[in-house]
Amino acid sequence: MDKYDELEKYADYEEYFEAKDRKRQKKQSANKKSGQETGREELSDFSDDIADFVPSYAVSLDPQHHERQWVIDSISSFYRDNLITDVTRRVKAGKEANVYCCTAHPATEIELIAAKLYRPRMLRTLKNDADYKAGRMLRGEDGKQMKGRREKLAIHKKTKFGKKLDTVWWIGNEFKIQSKLFDAGADVPAVVAHNGNTILMEYVGDEQLPAPTLSDIRLDKESAHTLFDQIMRNVSLMLDLGFVHGDLSAYNILYWNETIRIIDFPQVVEIAKNPNAYRFFMRDVRRVCSYFGRLGVKCDADAVGREIWENAPGTSGLMD
Repeated sequence: MDKYDELEKYADYEEYFEAKDRKRQKKQSANKKSGQETGREELSDFSDDIADFVPSYAVSLDPQHHERQWVIDSISSFYRDNLITDVTRRVKAGKEANVYCCTAHPATEIELIAAKLYRPRMLRTLKNDADYKAGRMLRGEDGKQMKGRREKLAIHKKTKFGKKLDTVWWIGNEFKIQSKLFDAGADVPAVVAHNGNTILMEYVGDEQLPAPTLSDIRLDKESAHTLFDQIMRNVSLMLDLGFVHGDLSAYNILYWNETIRIIDFPQVVEIAKNPNAYRFFMRDVRRVCSYFGRLGVKCDADAVGREIWENAPGTSGLMD
């Protein structure tokens, strides 16, 4: 069997979701023309497509939710590998990915795990992805470099097979980078496992509430100064390791128990290989400084960014 065949089902879901979206939009349009309003978004299910059997790890999922089977298929391997025992609820919904809270298997010696499920159409939401991919090696799900002409041609032509490879490439990159950052002491969630379109990682929060992002809370001045310094230390550490987050802002920094966890790493770039690295780095710093500046933290983003960049190894001569 082709080593990419196991990803076929995730690409098929894209077609399924699009068909359902068109059907829902058509019905909503008809309702508006007739003067009827449903008052809520219609949810469809997979009852016509799957057996009535519900896996034990999916009993908490809403049986009427239109993404239910996608979730079941995405996390099934982790259940078989004794990493999770149940999926309890969705804690974050986004255009690129959904995050679900899972109860961890006792063998993991932790209580909760976050499962980040990338949506089949995630690549459409990544704007200017060529800028992020510049200089990056094409790697498969196993982390090994793809050298085959078939793979490169498929991605270039954006065939169905090529799109699957592209998705593997983005998700695998996030898992690899996040692992390296955690091992180096960065304030990022620990990764647990990776398979297909899903990454398992440390859950930040508790059973009742997931950790909010900085964009959803209001910090006092003392906390703001402390956290700003902590984030800049992480930015500096990433740069020392040769990485730039590429999309850092208050929207992907979690806050819990008076500390932070930086998340979302698929767009990380390597400073030694990507000619856009300095531009992405300065954008990250400016976004962080803009947020904390509104909380009373005095920071000249350009000066802060230049100082960190110039003191990092391997950055000499790489400014735009």
